[in-house]
Amino acid sequence: MPDSDLTCHTDPTAVAPALIPERERLDGPVTTRRLRRTLTGYLALAGAGVAIGRTVRRGGVNVGTGLVWPGAGYVTAGKPLRFLASQAGFTASLGLWLGSGNVLAPIAVWAGTAAAGARHDVRIPAAKTAVPLLAAAGIGVALTVRRKAFRQAVARRQARNEYLGALRAKTPVTVEFPRSVPVPEVPELGTEQLAQVRFALDRALQPVSEFAGFDRIDQFQTSSIRYQVAVCGYALTSVQFAHTPAFHGYLSLAQRNTIAKWQERICWAFWSKESMWGHLRYNPDPIPRDDIMVSGWLANLVAGYTTTTGDHRYSEPGSICFRHPRGMRYEYDLHSLTDVLARNFAASDYGLFPCEPNWIYALCNGFGILPLPIHDRLYGSRHSASILPKFRRGFEEEFLSADGRTIGLRSKWTGLTVPAMTSVLSDASVIWQLAPVFPDIARRQWEILRHEKLRLGADGQLEAELSGWDNIDTGNYRRSNITPLLWVQAAATELGDTDIARAAGERIAAEGQPIVDHGVRRLAGASAQANLGLAMSMTGRAHAHYDRTSRPLPDAWSRGPILDEAEYPNVLVARAVTDGAALDLVLRPGAEPGRASLGLARLRPDQTYRLTGAVENSVVAAADGTARIHVDLADRREVRITPESH
Repeated sequence: MPDSDLTCHTDPTAVAPALIPERERLDGPVTTRRLRRTLTGYLALAGAGVAIGRTVRRGGVNVGTGLVWPGAGYVTAGKPLRFLASQAGFTASLGLWLGSGNVLAPIAVWAGTAAAGARHDVRIPAAKTAVPLLAAAGIGVALTVRRKAFRQAVARRQARNEYLGALRAKTPVTVEFPRSVPVPEVPELGTEQLAQVRFALDRALQPVSEFAGFDRIDQFQTSSIRYQVAVCGYALTSVQFAHTPAFHGYLSLAQRNTIAKWQERICWAFWSKESMWGHLRYNPDPIPRDDIMVSGWLANLVAGYTTTTGDHRYSEPGSICFRHPRGMRYEYDLHSLTDVLARNFAASDYGLFPCEPNWIYALCNGFGILPLPIHDRLYGSRHSASILPKFRRGFEEEFLSADGRTIGLRSKWTGLTVPAMTSVLSDASVIWQLAPVFPDIARRQWEILRHEKLRLGADGQLEAELSGWDNIDTGNYRRSNITPLLWVQAAATELGDTDIARAAGERIAAEGQPIVDHGVRRLAGASAQANLGLAMSMTGRAHAHYDRTSRPLPDAWSRGPILDEAEYPNVLVARAVTDGAALDLVLRPGAEPGRASLGLARLRPDQTYRLTGAVENSVVAAADGTARIHVDLADRREVRITPESH
């Protein structure tokens, strides 16, 4: 749907929360089939192990027992220390599988420890019976626990749906209205917000090949450079749309730099390894199959920049290129990235598709779904019509617990999940991400979170029930609650819950140890990724994410004058907005007070403009619609550029 079309959009402030869908089992249909397949496969393996243990002699008994459970052959062999070592090794292999998609690691440990048992005599023959019995008992206990968990989940679902139903009765009927909506409010950035945004600008405006100020820990999991770069770009796009839509200059350059940094080898070299040990084939190209952590996160960055600035350079073929050291070039653009996302979503039984081979994360898919409606709106494609219904069904059935909480991740092959990933972090991030595409789901998840996990104390401070994944800073793996609080702040701001947003910001400041160094604010007790996330969460406004994703850029913003040149960090732009004819700026000095030169663009050629707050009283636009003016900056400075006829 091109932007010029007149279509309707749902008012996010008038959306009733969706109810938690009912189901007859603890898991959705796809997950249930995968879990049954996994159990059947294990029973076949264990049965083979029992048969081997009963029919062979000597070390073969250890092999059979080792098939029932990893390393259990050392139990029949009477090697307790080796058994304990095998358990540690298998646990580590599961960590590798989870963290990098290395499916070979647990298989190798299981098979290797079973085979190694053949070298030892049988010293505890009774173990060949005890181990299978313990395994069977474990399965029985697990099934019993699941049945009990389902009964409890149904009770919680009923209670939550009653609460949601009461809210639905109070919520106005969903409103639809044409795209000719009022121009969004453009609030001014405060000094603290500007100082935090500088943390992102400093990293984005350095040479593209340099990554000073980013945390270097690993390039497989959540601390990876690619995620820090993406969050940096998301923060800058959010700031531009919400506060400075009429400022391009170094702010747009910084976003283009983050897109360019994504194409640096450090951000995508990991995929050749994950492809080998996850897909069992060598393919360095990080885009075509799975890997939404590159295709989805990058496409969202590019789509966000394109819709916010109106700059369509990334729609050109080859505008995004991954250059391999051996000379291969993998060329893409916004169109092809979006097509890849649509194909992967369509091909997935779950409706969501993997990051690492096998592992599907709700958070990554939340970013990956956003480029589709933006691309549809900008270029007239039809991805949303075919993909969003399936994505919604997949999320509701496979990534929503029976009682309505977000399931953080799931194994594509086995159907297994990690309970610790069902957390405030998973809920809050998905609320913010899905607000533009499924506002009723976002509202439901927020109301549950707000009602049960978040409370304001008598002193106005935020009390949050945090657990599991909530207790680490995902940018450096240190113990911290900053990451979930950032997402709570972002979600609360987007949905207009100003009390929770304020309280979350205050708690972040209390726990994060903020310091300001040469005008740049950062949390000393948090990772670079968290600081970049804070630049986004503390600068949002109500429904800004919805507006940027689901609505076209206001016509006045698309054609009106802009501030196109300013020197960083000498000139900090706290507000920049146009009504289509005039330009309003709020500027602050980022260094020493002094006179600054500003470049204007998209003026009417040869038009005379009156200036307020500048050194000059007026300026005449050049034939190309540009002009240069000067301002004296010592503190906050309002500047207004108005055509004489305006």
